[in-house]
Amino acid sequence: MSTVYRINRPKVISEVFDDEVVAVNFDTGSYYGLRATALTIWNLLEQGASTQTLTSRMTSLYNGDQQAIGEAVTEFLEQLRTNGLIAEASFGVDAGPEPVADRRGPWEPPVLSVYEDMKELLLLDPIHDVDEQGWPARKPDQVV
Repeated sequence: MSTVYRINRPKVISEVFDDEVVAVNFDTGSYYGLRATALTIWNLLEQGASTQTLTSRMTSLYNGDQQAIGEAVTEFLEQLRTNGLIAEASFGVDAGPEPVADRRGPWEPPVLSVYEDMKELLLLDPIHDVDEQGWPARKPDQVV
């Protein structure tokens, strides 16, 4: 059986900028960059693609060994899950494979770029963390 994942909303938001997805995990304060094959996988996850469909589509989109692509996709999904960006869907419909006429080029394993330079700022809660001291206020468990 093939697992279907979902973007871990509302804890995670994302936006596509040209050729990159920037995703923010508000639980951890980290943000992430996804380009090339990682961007393609993210877009397919947004559509509800299963692990099997992800591997199938990556194989049809890129020139490479199907087993190597499958292993790279599985490893990448585990990185996304470990970083809290995706969660297993309790229900959902697999987007299913879409036929692709042209391959885009050689396969390159997806890369998840992790950034923590704005962690302190992203962990601030401007709506709920206001008290007599004003805003911004640190969360009680936030370490400086």
